[in-house]
Amino acid sequence: MEINQQSIKSLKTKRNTLREKLEKRKKERIEILSDIQEDQANPKKELVEADVEVQKAVLQTLSACTLSLPIVSTQVVEKIAGSSLEMINFILGKLANQGAIGIRNVTIGTETGCEIISVQPKELREILEDIIDNCQQKEEEAKRKLEGHKVGDDEQPPEKCSKTDCSRKESTSLDASDDIMMLLSMPSTREKQSKQVGEEILELLTKPTAKERSVAEKFKSHGGAQVMEFCSHGTKVECLKAQQATAEMAAKKKQERREQKELRANVESRNSKLAKTAIDSGAEDGEIISESITNCEGESQESTDGSDTSGETDKCTKLHFKKIIQAHTDESLGDCSFLNTCFHMATCKYVHYEVDTLPHINTNKPADVKTKLSLKRSVDSSCTLYPPQWIQCDLRFLDMTVLGKFAVVMADPPWDIHMELPYGTMSDDEMRALGVPALQDDGLIFLWVTGRAMELGRDCLKLWGYERVDELIWVKTNQLQRIIRTGRTGHWLNHGKEHCLVGMKGNPTNLNRGLDCDVIVAEVRATSHKPDEIYGIIERLSPGTRKIELFGRPHNIQPNWITLGNQLDGIRLVDPELITQFQKRYPDGNCMSPAAASAAAAINGIKK
Repeated sequence: MEINQQSIKSLKTKRNTLREKLEKRKKERIEILSDIQEDQANPKKELVEADVEVQKAVLQTLSACTLSLPIVSTQVVEKIAGSSLEMINFILGKLANQGAIGIRNVTIGTETGCEIISVQPKELREILEDIIDNCQQKEEEAKRKLEGHKVGDDEQPPEKCSKTDCSRKESTSLDASDDIMMLLSMPSTREKQSKQVGEEILELLTKPTAKERSVAEKFKSHGGAQVMEFCSHGTKVECLKAQQATAEMAAKKKQERREQKELRANVESRNSKLAKTAIDSGAEDGEIISESITNCEGESQESTDGSDTSGETDKCTKLHFKKIIQAHTDESLGDCSFLNTCFHMATCKYVHYEVDTLPHINTNKPADVKTKLSLKRSVDSSCTLYPPQWIQCDLRFLDMTVLGKFAVVMADPPWDIHMELPYGTMSDDEMRALGVPALQDDGLIFLWVTGRAMELGRDCLKLWGYERVDELIWVKTNQLQRIIRTGRTGHWLNHGKEHCLVGMKGNPTNLNRGLDCDVIVAEVRATSHKPDEIYGIIERLSPGTRKIELFGRPHNIQPNWITLGNQLDGIRLVDPELITQFQKRYPDGNCMSPAAASAAAAINGIKK
């Protein structure tokens, strides 16, 4: 018996010592883990518990209409009272994770911060509304708890109890009325069904039809775009600087990832030590530690993968400009306002540019056989297409009845705008007296106007029998593809755009509506040289039809167009019917003066 009692006592003491050892090991492990996570967990907790008012202020600041981007986090701190840089950075990071803003890490002096690049106002408003709703719900819950405590307090006098009962009844009645109003405001099943049907109808109406898709496909560029995009940085030097800046940012991120990897390695080594010491503590503790180790390994692997991809930089293949530095150029003065349209480039001291050609890039790649075959588009068999045709004439005296009828007329008249121009102008009465009505029975006219000629152009359209149906705007850009701010036209303000009035006569058919936009963004060239994009717009609107341009110059001649103007080189006609009619009216081919026109009319009268 004594032996059994001694053995039992020894077993109890061993068990107690084992328990004490396990408790000590658990305490040591908890202390080590708390020391490791103390530096990281505490500031995060403080940031998570950031002031709700600060979050509201940040959201209101970012969703404001007057906000100018990009903006640095220090500027946001200055705008919001009672906030710190760490708190603002944490809030901005949380918003970026939610997709409401776009940020990038920057170094502001000696501190690290972030720069806000883009903002989604709609998502910011939704987040702000959610925060306000949560605050209101918390306030209501707190009020209800206070009311419950007041009701449950037995030491209250009967008068107070009666008051609390009354207030409780009032609150319950208000809640009931709110519930009833909420039920009444909810849409019924019939309303939901009608709304769904309306949405389906709207979706069907907004979808392009098969005809619209086929027309859009017909005029799509075969073989892809045949142009090169300009680099937004301008010159190669600026582009390289921007690439170096991005590379430095990527290197900083890579360094930060390395430091994080080293930190995780230290944590992993400590966890491995803990795993060795906790082998006797049970299977559950061992499993937990092994999971934490595997998590650290996975995170380190992800960080290495991200660091490999971030270091890659692509070579810029876009078009760049290079500076034209001459003996008289002063770079400190900056860029010339007129750039390649400067009239005094030989003596101008400002900086000018030219395209930096890339000989190793072939922009005109040979198209495939399929692409070449697809370029032959189907045209209406009743239409006959001709190469460019032109007539050198004075439009004030030309008999336009000999030209026939056209589907589209475009005119860029020499309006009298009280400005020195490299060509002659016409008076308002001469413009009104032009024989434009003889050119069309049904069709469209595109009339370029500028400045004070806008109202005169509308009057001319009415006088010629047209109704103004639309208007095109040409937004002018300079050589560096920037909007012009110092135009040569304009009395009160510098004009950076021109207008083209679109008029309709009769009921023209076979027009492709809705293919193009009413805004052209194109580079300025010589004086009164309109953008070539207008020809593509007109051809897509009325393909394969007869078109005529009035007041044209040598650069305006186009296939399937007849160009009239006094600055053209002679007469070139291909259409047999037009040649016959023109020779009958003007046997000598001279239509530059009223005397020639009257002589031709007299000759025709004698022949008759």
